[in-house]
Amino acid sequence: MKHCIIYAHPNELSFNHAIKDKVISLINSRGEQYNLIDLYQQRFQPVLSTDDFIALQNNTVNDDVKSHQQLVTEADNLIFIYPIWWFGQPAILKGWIDRIFSSGFAYRDDENGFTPLLTDKSATLIVTLGSSQEVLLQYGMDDFMKNMIVGTLNLVGISNVNCQQLYEVPTLTAAERQTMLENISI
Repeated sequence: MKHCIIYAHPNELSFNHAIKDKVISLINSRGEQYNLIDLYQQRFQPVLSTDDFIALQNNTVNDDVKSHQQLVTEADNLIFIYPIWWFGQPAILKGWIDRIFSSGFAYRDDENGFTPLLTDKSATLIVTLGSSQEVLLQYGMDDFMKNMIVGTLNLVGISNVNCQQLYEVPTLTAAERQTMLENISI
């Protein structure tokens, strides 16, 4: 099994960073392989630019996109680790999806219709939230936030998605966070 970890948090002292370290430890303990895409550390450019559109019109992609697409291609399982900010993933992750899951790579849309192209992959989402599940349910946001990215993954052919939402992270004790880490599965 080969994993591609897509990590989207800028703070090395964050709980998300601890999750990333735990996931890498789990992968190593199984003797499996992984590649890490640390979007903030790599200073990934999330803006879908005119150059991106020109490249796509010429049936190619820019080099930074190509290198990430190669890592996705090599992976059996994509692992996304990120916080929810303002009811969605960080902009850098949304931009990564916009640029990497491009036409001709993640899907094809032509005279034969829409065809997902990442059907040989599974995905794991490990998402941290500041609110309780009850508050999010009250505002109708809990399923919405999860379904936004799960829907995107399903659209490009990734139907086996394990979603782990970790609630109320800022208010938890160190012991409660440790328990959360111990319960993470990939």
